[in-house]
Amino acid sequence: MDDHARHRWLASRILPHEGEVRGWLRRHVHSLTSADVDDLVQEAYARLWLADFASIVNGRSYFYATVRNLLLEHARRARIVPMERLGEIEALRIPSEEPGPERQVTARQELERLEGIIDALPEQCRRAFRLQKFSGLSQREISQAMNISEKTVEKHLAGALRRVLEALTRESDSVRNDLMVLGHDAKSND
Repeated sequence: MDDHARHRWLASRILPHEGEVRGWLRRHVHSLTSADVDDLVQEAYARLWLADFASIVNGRSYFYATVRNLLLEHARRARIVPMERLGEIEALRIPSEEPGPERQVTARQELERLEGIIDALPEQCRRAFRLQKFSGLSQREISQAMNISEKTVEKHLAGALRRVLEALTRESDSVRNDLMVLGHDAKSND
């Protein structure tokens, strides 16, 4: 991989997470100074530059792991390491990419809501929409599968999308109104 490609890879897969990693270090390793954090991040970039990018599945997790490993190496090499720092390093947990239970429940509810909206579409709109969004078919392939013209497929897809967006907007407005009513009721009870 040439230097330009390595720069692009780092810029797209690592750099966006730098602020998050810095915050993670500040929150969890209180014994680090701002200069220490800067040094760790720079050293992590140097290590990442030498890494085999083809073997890195998740840039974010690799960045976190690199920083944690650097902390451990520094602690091993140092003659005097504050006990506090050893405890902080040991307690460091690399944030998982897996969604927590709350996000899983929310995602499941959103999916069920979307399925309900799609099920309410007129039959041809629903079929065209499912073929495109869930089966990944092109308009030409949908037209062949449904035995209708591409122009008709386009109209069905546009109609389906419009109806889905309208239903989502209605639900969002309803939730927003419910929250405003709850907020108003809470203020009037004070």
